[in-house]
Amino acid sequence: MGALMFGIGAVFFKWLAHIHGDDSIFFTALYGSGAVCFFIDGYDAVPQFGGAEYYISGLLIGLGAAGGNYFFSRGLRHGPAGLTSAFAKANIIIVILLSAVYYREPLILTEIIGILFFLLAMLVVNLKIGKAKKAVSSIWFFIMVASMVLLAFRNGGLKIVNEIGIDSMLVMALAYFICTIIFALGIIKNKKNQLSEKAPAKKVALMGLATGIASYVGLFFYITALESGPASVVVTIFSLDMLFLLVISYLFFGERLSLNQKVGFILSAIGFLLLGLK
Repeated sequence: MGALMFGIGAVFFKWLAHIHGDDSIFFTALYGSGAVCFFIDGYDAVPQFGGAEYYISGLLIGLGAAGGNYFFSRGLRHGPAGLTSAFAKANIIIVILLSAVYYREPLILTEIIGILFFLLAMLVVNLKIGKAKKAVSSIWFFIMVASMVLLAFRNGGLKIVNEIGIDSMLVMALAYFICTIIFALGIIKNKKNQLSEKAPAKKVALMGLATGIASYVGLFFYITALESGPASVVVTIFSLDMLFLLVISYLFFGERLSLNQKVGFILSAIGFLLLGLK
């Protein structure tokens, strides 16, 4: 269910890129609605709120979420949705390695091979295969590396929150509130340039609102799953939304993958499969 909700949210991201909507409006609505949902969910734990760990965790996760999703959105404007989603999900590598080092979660052979498949996928999309052109632009590649690293802060931060035993919903409410402020300031800064966007602001805001609700539901399942399972398996299962986005982009946005992109996506999918065999 979590993977499905993340997939629905990713479709709205792709739609935003397709209509060239304003990122600041979209993300303000997304994080604003998400913050309200998380606060309502964690309201009973408000008396516990106030420790420095809440603010530090909220800031870490908030900056990771804001930056990671912003670069993911920009990546969708420079590359195909399925491959962009697969590379964004590669933040799992960082989460798994940190979990293995800090929390002593065992790193088995299939995980090591799965990570190697990810690295191979990153190499393939930057090569020419036969007569095919280079799969992606250098701009897209660096955008996705930035997205991957920042999203690892979000997902790794949720793992830390779970381990230290503070209320995840309140942390997420604070993180999303921080994100809302960041992008609301972006609206004010870019107010003179909003007319250059093709999509109406109201339509983009409604898309952001729907994405925020989907994000809340998806992260609710994600946080709940982390409470009863190892980070590597949980993150892997929740990464299945990239398959959903690949199909939707093919059916509704007419995206077709080149040979390089197909190879890169398949290698990424094999990597996720191997990581989930633990």
